[in-house]
Amino acid sequence: MTLLASASGCSGQPSGSSNEAALDDKGNVWVVSRDGKQIRMTDTGHCTEILFASDRQTVGCLVAVKDQGQNPDGPPPSLQLEIYLKGGDKRTIAPGAPIYEWHFWEDGQQVSVSSGLSKNSQRYALYESATAHLIEELPAPGEESMLPQWAKSQAQIDDESFPMGPRLTEERTRWLGKILRQIQKVEPGTLRRDLFPMFIPEGGLSTRFRRTYVFAECNYVKVDIRFKAANLTNNALSEEDPMDIVESISVPYLGWGVFD
Repeated sequence: MTLLASASGCSGQPSGSSNEAALDDKGNVWVVSRDGKQIRMTDTGHCTEILFASDRQTVGCLVAVKDQGQNPDGPPPSLQLEIYLKGGDKRTIAPGAPIYEWHFWEDGQQVSVSSGLSKNSQRYALYESATAHLIEELPAPGEESMLPQWAKSQAQIDDESFPMGPRLTEERTRWLGKILRQIQKVEPGTLRRDLFPMFIPEGGLSTRFRRTYVFAECNYVKVDIRFKAANLTNNALSEEDPMDIVESISVPYLGWGVFD
């Protein structure tokens, strides 16, 4: 068992319920001791990824690598996953190869880990969270659909549960056509204020003269819009004005969300 600090007298202790694991304002993981006190389990920057199990008592931490510059173009460098348990116990899972994906299973009682030197040579392993004992292991099959449920990522489970069929395909095609027709209504001369509620500004880098917007009904559909300032300023960092004028709009494209 490894405890980095007791909650008593420590700054940065998370607020809220003391009956659950939590993060403080520096991103450190705290769990609940057997006598009800909070225990800090990590130092700042120790984890690159943190996941809470549904029981809110079990926490996973993908351990950061000290030297991130060893092979920036290679596979993910994290080789170790730590599981923090109620009471302050820590379990370490080190599959011996870079970890690509991991998630809790069975309400946090188990954890699934996929690892390998490349995605083509991945192995999937299921561990018991409380002990880090290996329960089951298998190589990557020829098709992802052949994986057992515990080895599938949440994205894959969501994709496989998505309803399909000729009628649904037709409806989705018609809906996409509606999106394209609505976007085509935005022309040079449109005011910034008139983009709402069809479009929502996306996070990420932008200036007064160029911003990416997402379609309100589906934030994977995006457009890049260029503007002319209403007050004719040349300062790209000046505040946006609802009266700014659209100069051009890109062809719609798909992309994952970008957040500030």
